[in-house]
Amino acid sequence: MAAEDQAWRAFIEGEVYPDAQAPWRDDPAYAIILDYPGLRDSIGGHVAPALQQAIGLVKAMTQVDVLDRLRANRPAHGLCLGFGANALEPYDVLTVFGLDRVHGYEWIGAQVIEAARFLHLREDARLADKIRLHHATVSDLSALTDRSIRVVYTANMFNREIPMSADTFERALHELLRVLVPSGFVFSRGSAGVLEQRLGQSCRTLLDTPLVSVFERGEPGA
Repeated sequence: MAAEDQAWRAFIEGEVYPDAQAPWRDDPAYAIILDYPGLRDSIGGHVAPALQQAIGLVKAMTQVDVLDRLRANRPAHGLCLGFGANALEPYDVLTVFGLDRVHGYEWIGAQVIEAARFLHLREDARLADKIRLHHATVSDLSALTDRSIRVVYTANMFNREIPMSADTFERALHELLRVLVPSGFVFSRGSAGVLEQRLGQSCRTLLDTPLVSVFERGEPGA
């Protein structure tokens, strides 16, 4: 294959594994997603309008201006946990929040490749440095350093239809909090409430609606 035909590969950090060789292949939730990919498709398309609405509601209700906070603390990096079939998601997070870089994590290799191809088609030479895609599980964010992320977005991942094991959930939550800076934000859509309940124990709840929840991580010792 000609080199230009794989130019999309520049968006992917690390290896893309065949389904049967993924290090997390024994995770029951992974097997279900492979068999029933539609479970992750109920929230798709542009997420930008939902994020913009949530940012506006947070500002109106709490006087916390998320965008001002991000502009005042550079570099501002973001994280998409499990973007699934929504190839637009990392790009929307990058642009809505005005971030310097977004890391997108997805454990289905074909969807990582699809997102990379979509981003390559935008013909923006700077985009491969601004969006980094990882074929990995959200319970292992080892490619990211401690306190390196200012905003996390996750949609339709922590829900009852996808039976994430207790161990996977605990490791994913630990990793999320490890990489999130103090005063960083978490935007969650389509969750069954279990993530929100746990985040509420260590973060300030800025917004809690049936459609989206927003949290701000507290300072150490606060």
